[in-house]
Amino acid sequence: MSTRKLTITCVMLMTVLVGLAGADDDNAKKKKAGKKRAQQAEAVFDKIKSLAGDWVATKGEHKGQVALNVRVIAGGSAVVETEFPGSPQEMITVYHLNGNNVMLNHYCMLGNQPRMKVKQGDTEDTLVFEFAGATNLSSENDAHIHEGKMKFVDQDTIHSTWVMFKDNKAQEEHTFEMARKK
Repeated sequence: MSTRKLTITCVMLMTVLVGLAGADDDNAKKKKAGKKRAQQAEAVFDKIKSLAGDWVATKGEHKGQVALNVRVIAGGSAVVETEFPGSPQEMITVYHLNGNNVMLNHYCMLGNQPRMKVKQGDTEDTLVFEFAGATNLSSENDAHIHEGKMKFVDQDTIHSTWVMFKDNKAQEEHTFEMARKK
């Protein structure tokens, strides 16, 4: 083999090896980032699981009444939240992991079922809920709960705000303050 061919072959081989090393580095970075997202999702889901129990409204028309009943079900893989249990406004929200995300499905008294992706808010004690679609919603112009925020004030106090959209914009905000029933 001539020196020129040998040099070209060595350069090509080095280029391939450097490319493979870079690909391995990218794969390792992606794997590490995925593991971190999974750990963050688990931490958020554990925070939601910590809500298990009955919660009493501390303000508003339901003051003093059980406003939420939260249960961890399905071997710890889902959390069912019943809002205003036993009332005509009773609704269900189910939280669960979906890969590296925490999701919720809300079975609303409006007759639709918004899905939301849950993420950590601006503080460790705040969760933000982002609209990710809905069933039984003919258009995003129909009234539906579109976003929310939950603040864990302490282990026995939460504040949540849910925003209803209609005609593709915010229309009403529903704020709840609740204390764990002892």
